[in-house]
Amino acid sequence: MKLNWSRANASSLYAVMRLCDRDTRQRRVALSTLVRAGVTPCLGDQVRAKKCKLQSTATRGTAMARQIILLALFTTIITTSPASSEPRSTGAEKASVPGVSCDDFLPVRKQVGGKNIGPDECRVVSAEVVFNLKGQRFRRLELRISGTVDGFAVKQGPRTEYFNDAPDFVFAQSGNNGPRFHGTGRYGGGHGMTLFVPIEAADWNGKLFVTAHGAGAYGAVNTLIPRNPEADFNPLTNHNRYVGLMIDRGYAVAHTLRSTQIGGGDVAVAFDDGTSAKANISSHGGFIRDMTLIAENALQRQFGRTSARTYFYGFSAGGFLGRMVHYAPGMNTREDGRPLFDAFIIDDAGAGEWRPVLMVDGKDTLFVGEDKARFKPQIDITHQLYAGDSDDFLVKKRQNAEILRAKGLSDKHRLYEVRGVSHFDAGQTQLADLVPQTLDLGGLIASFIDMLDRWVEKGEAPPPSRSDVPALTGAENAALALPEVACPLGVHYVFPAAHGTSRRAYQETAFAAFDGVNEEPIDGRGQVVDMNRNGKQDGRESVVQAWTRLGLLKTGERLTRGKYMACVAAAAAKLVDQGFLPPRMLPYYVNRAVTSGVGEADN
Repeated sequence: MKLNWSRANASSLYAVMRLCDRDTRQRRVALSTLVRAGVTPCLGDQVRAKKCKLQSTATRGTAMARQIILLALFTTIITTSPASSEPRSTGAEKASVPGVSCDDFLPVRKQVGGKNIGPDECRVVSAEVVFNLKGQRFRRLELRISGTVDGFAVKQGPRTEYFNDAPDFVFAQSGNNGPRFHGTGRYGGGHGMTLFVPIEAADWNGKLFVTAHGAGAYGAVNTLIPRNPEADFNPLTNHNRYVGLMIDRGYAVAHTLRSTQIGGGDVAVAFDDGTSAKANISSHGGFIRDMTLIAENALQRQFGRTSARTYFYGFSAGGFLGRMVHYAPGMNTREDGRPLFDAFIIDDAGAGEWRPVLMVDGKDTLFVGEDKARFKPQIDITHQLYAGDSDDFLVKKRQNAEILRAKGLSDKHRLYEVRGVSHFDAGQTQLADLVPQTLDLGGLIASFIDMLDRWVEKGEAPPPSRSDVPALTGAENAALALPEVACPLGVHYVFPAAHGTSRRAYQETAFAAFDGVNEEPIDGRGQVVDMNRNGKQDGRESVVQAWTRLGLLKTGERLTRGKYMACVAAAAAKLVDQGFLPPRMLPYYVNRAVTSGVGEADN
C-alpha cells in the first residue's frame, strides 16, 4: 500500500504509516478514523517503519565481564570493556566494589577564607553494564562523594534548613530578611551521583545531561525498567527520572544525589561564629558545579575528550536549583568564562521558585542591560494541578515566565503548562492503584529533550509557550492537553482519598470516571470533586453528557466509537505535528482508542 498525507509533516507520516504493516480490521478502522479526523491519505511515496529486533533492555552480562569490570575499576575506573554485547534475558551484571577510589575525577579545590572547599574523596560503590533502547552498552557507576561547600544559613524563620550559596534568592524570595550566617558544610554518606557512560565512543553523542532530583533524601535512579524498541511508547520512564530517555539518545548522564530533606538535612555545617547545625544543600549551586566537573572528568578519562554540550534537567527542588544556577550572577560561569550548562529543562520547579529577581538597593538588577547575554535556552514544564500547600505554586511559575518576558528574554524561554497532572506523573506515583489513574508525561519529556538540543545546536526555536493565561501566551496557545484530557472519559483531581491530607495528597492525582451512575467523589480533604463545575455535589455525568457540556458533541449527538477514535487521533496528531510528542505516539494513542470500546457501535 502506498500512502501519503496531504497535510502533516514527514515525521507524523512515518509514525502513523506503521499501521499499514498491520493488515487487520483494526488497522483499517484506525486509518479510516484518521481520515475522519482530517488526515487524508492519497497515493504517494511508500513509507515503511524500520523493523527492529526485539531486545531486552534489562541489564545483562557474563561472569567474565564482571571480572573485567572489576579489574578496570581497580585500575582506571572507566575503560572500554570487552564484555559480550550479545543480549541476555537474565538480570543485571552488577559488581559491588566498596572502597575503590575515583579521586582522579575530582576537580581542584578552591580556597575560601583560608579553607580548602570542594570534594575531597570519591568512591565507586558499585558498577554494572546496562543497555539503552538501541542495545548499546553503558557503564553505570554509583559514585559516593565527600567534601565541603561554602555558604550561608539563617537560624530563624523560613528555610532555616537550607544551606546555600545564593541567599539573595533562597532567603529573600522566601520572605526571610533576618541575619545570615556564613559557614562551611561537610557532606558525605549518600551524596554523589549515578553516572552513565557509553562504553563505545561511537555510541556517545558527545553530550552530557546532569540531573537533579526533588525534595527528599537522595532520589535514586532505581533499576532501569525494561523498554521495548518495537513499542510505540514505553511507559513509566519517570520511574528512572527519565535517565532512560537520555541514554536512549546517546547522552552520558550524571544523576546527582544530594541532601534535600524537608525540615532537615545531614550536611554538618560549622559556622564562622563557632556554632554548628545540620542542614540540606537542596539549593547549592557550588555542589552541582562540582558534581558536573567530576562527571566531565570521567568522560575525559573514558574518551580523551569531555562533553561538547552539558545540559541540565531538574525536577521540583532540582528545578529550582537549576533556575538558581542559571539566574544567580556568576553561578553558571566556569573559570574560563564558558557556561557551566548550555541549556536547562526545569520540570515543575519546587514551589514555583526561584524567580528571576535580584534586588539591590531597592532595584531589580537581574538580566538588565548586558547581563541579558548570559541567559541560556530554558524550558519550564508546569504541572497545572500542582498548586502546593500555599495554593500559589502555579501563580509563581507563571510569574517566572512573565518576568522573563518583561525583561525581553522570551526568545530564550518557553513555558509549557500541562493540564490534568499534579507534581508526580505515573512513573513517580507512590500507590500502585493510582498509576493507571495518572497521566504519563514520558512522551512530552522525550520531545522536550530533543527540542532543547535542536534549540542549542541548530538554533531551531521550540513552539511558542503554552498556558491557560491568554495574557501570557495568547488565546491560541492554550496549555497542553494530552489526548486523555482533550477527549476526557473523566476528571483527574488532586487529593486522592488514599492519601488523605498528607503532603503527597496534593502532589498526586486520582481519576473519577464519567460513569453516569455514581455521585461525584469526595477527595482526601473531605471536599467534593466538582466534575461538572456547577458548585455542588450531584450525580456524575455520562461521557455523552460531559462531552456535550464541553462542546465535543452537539446536543442530541451520539458518541460512537468512530467519533471517540477521531477525537483521540486528532488530539494526538496535533501534538505530534507541533513537536510535543514523538511521532510513534500517534499510532500508540490511535490503537488505544481502537481497543478501548468507548462509544456506541458505528452504524
